[in-house]
Amino acid sequence: MNGRWATAVARGASAACMTPRHAGPTRAGGDRLRNAVVISTWTGNPPDYLLQLCDSIAEHPAGADYDLVLCANGVDYLPPARVASLFKHVLVRENTGFNLGAWDHAWRSLPQYDRFLFLQDDCVVLEDGWLGAFIRCFETTPRCGLVGETLQRNSGRPWERLCDPKPIDRKDRDPLGRAEFVSFVRRMLASWGIPEGETPLHVTTVVQFTSRKILEEVDGYNLGATKPEAIAAEIGFSRKLAARGYELAQVRRRRHCVIAHRQWPKNTFWARLRRSIAKRVSRKSAVAGA
Repeated sequence: MNGRWATAVARGASAACMTPRHAGPTRAGGDRLRNAVVISTWTGNPPDYLLQLCDSIAEHPAGADYDLVLCANGVDYLPPARVASLFKHVLVRENTGFNLGAWDHAWRSLPQYDRFLFLQDDCVVLEDGWLGAFIRCFETTPRCGLVGETLQRNSGRPWERLCDPKPIDRKDRDPLGRAEFVSFVRRMLASWGIPEGETPLHVTTVVQFTSRKILEEVDGYNLGATKPEAIAAEIGFSRKLAARGYELAQVRRRRHCVIAHRQWPKNTFWARLRRSIAKRVSRKSAVAGA
């Protein structure tokens, strides 16, 4: 057993459930709501991703009771030996639907859980009380349907504005391609019967927290067979919730401050400054070596 996991167990935590900070809300019958932390992975990902995530989970108390679940895309998947015993459930399925396929399979396969924190395996927990932070945000945001690390505020522009041939900003080098993709997303939403609303505002599907009640009401996630379809499905899930009057929330003011992702590192001032300096040094090195 990894040293940090051993320390967690010594403090009174089981391998699949870190020590709770509070009992949490209850069902009408008096039983506590059950939380599942669902990690998606697939056969093509290096095991280091999952190992790093598990180590970060062990290092930071969750602030709430939960069971750890792994759902893998790929029928021949086997979890790394060092962490296999840490999971309450290991689900293996066909390699379809990307991470949303795994998440959707997990909540449907595990009816004993009431709330779900969904993660990709290349995430890293950054702070103590990480699960409790998502639960509090979900419970304190009026009529909340979904909490994530990133609420794509740039997607809060009207659909027609996104299709404008004029670039949205200086980074938008391909307005025509962008307009075509926006049209593609709108067609996909229509094919799934999802009201597009005024904007494509959505929570990214890297980290998401929601409830079984919400998932059952909207019949879970739509699944895409290609990467563009998967992006449309990401937008579609948020739009389904918004169409029913549910609110979308970001767990902190800055994105990825509770749970980071290799594509979206921690977004603090010092982190942004370090990345900026690293880019400048890299450019100078490239010029010097030319």
